[in-house]
Amino acid sequence: MSGFVLPENYIDNLEVLLRKNRSHTTSSFATPPASEPVTPIRSATTAMAKTLCDYSTSAIANMPVGPAVNMGAGNFELRTSLIMMVQANQFYGLPSEDATAHLQHFLELCGAIVIKDVAPASIRLYLFPFSLAGR
Repeated sequence: MSGFVLPENYIDNLEVLLRKNRSHTTSSFATPPASEPVTPIRSATTAMAKTLCDYSTSAIANMPVGPAVNMGAGNFELRTSLIMMVQANQFYGLPSEDATAHLQHFLELCGAIVIKDVAPASIRLYLFPFSLAGR
């Protein structure tokens, strides 16, 4: 390889390097007494270390979920008339539209809807997707 200056300690043969490293590591450590068995202690870093596979696979705990909806005492059903009322004033996300005015109108409409044993927040969460259109 022309143009490159290799360091003085460069070893071209990897097998020689491995044998050299093994001889240094085996001779530098003292052998433990035979009466006491040596058990390796797992450090906190090795016990908590993750592999690349752990980061690449998705776990159920890491999956994004929507907001928790309190259903109340039982199931409820949204009537078609409620959905049509919400869809009458949809938000398309155009620059000429006002998002704050859309939310205010949506909250006023949902404030008028009362279903027995159902939290108002859960009604809003179910109806809000119907108030949006487009991307």
